[in-house]
Amino acid sequence: MKKRIFAILLCLLLLLCGCSKADYAIKVGDRTVTENDYYRTMSILRSNYLSADSEATDTKEYWASAMDNGKTLSETTIEVVQDHLIKSKLYALQFDKLGLSFTAEEESAIQNALSQTVEGLGGMSKFNAYLQQTNYTYDEFLEEQFDTAKKSKVLSYYYGADGQKPVKLQDIKDYYNVHNALVKAVTILKVDKETGEKLSADELKKVAQKAEDAYNAAITPADTDTFEDVIAVYGSYSDDTDSFIVNDSEGETELVKQILEMKVGEVLKLENDDSYYVFKRYDGTADDVFTASIQLATLETIRADEIETMLEEWYEAADIKINKKIVKKYRPEKMIQE
Repeated sequence: MKKRIFAILLCLLLLLCGCSKADYAIKVGDRTVTENDYYRTMSILRSNYLSADSEATDTKEYWASAMDNGKTLSETTIEVVQDHLIKSKLYALQFDKLGLSFTAEEESAIQNALSQTVEGLGGMSKFNAYLQQTNYTYDEFLEEQFDTAKKSKVLSYYYGADGQKPVKLQDIKDYYNVHNALVKAVTILKVDKETGEKLSADELKKVAQKAEDAYNAAITPADTDTFEDVIAVYGSYSDDTDSFIVNDSEGETELVKQILEMKVGEVLKLENDDSYYVFKRYDGTADDVFTASIQLATLETIRADEIETMLEEWYEAADIKINKKIVKKYRPEKMIQE
């Protein structure tokens, strides 16, 4: 009896000390990916897969479907989640190993970005609601911001202007502009908006004339950019007139190819089976739109092979532990909403 009581007390003590239950999903050296981090990342990726596949159904059969790599979609998703989370912590470890630190200006920029996020959401109470809705704790959110900044700093150490293998900013911009185009668009449908059925011959003539009028209005010389006004008169791509990015990452269709070949400031009228489009291209690498995160993502693409080799070396040198119970708990097929 005494032995049993002692065992119970020991168990309670271990629980209180946090030793009987691993409080991590992944450990990379002394860096921890929490269970909540893992759950949130898995939830986001699951959602992205389901949204991207118009025929997807959130079923066990769907997640058991075979991929080209010989694994199931579930197994592949787990690998992608773990790879993303581990790489984030590998950059943080390398930040320390290289003896890097943030300048006062960089620290301030990170804090200012956080403040802007809070303001953009409408204040601290709404920010807290956002954290709760997206399964973040404040500490996790803040750590993610700093991990992103550390990654940027590490890549700058290797590829920045004063780095070991510098990549010029102009080269980054040139690469970006080849594969991405910042545009605004007038969209005039050739089909019924509600039913999707093709318009009558008379209606199609009117639509064609409207597209021609929109194009002529867009190319009419003016002292200032009037394309917003053209959109307001003739129709927009969506309910707002915000600019958007066209890129070739999902495959270079004829429409995408023609847009990417446009010069900044050029207006082009295009047509497909469903619509007429009048596009105007803007400078996607201007200071006010070519953000640090876009620059970083472009640099990663340009130096993808070199960076992957570095990550593999860091991976081999790091002490990485994966909590199999957490992985099993959040397998994609186990997160199906009943």
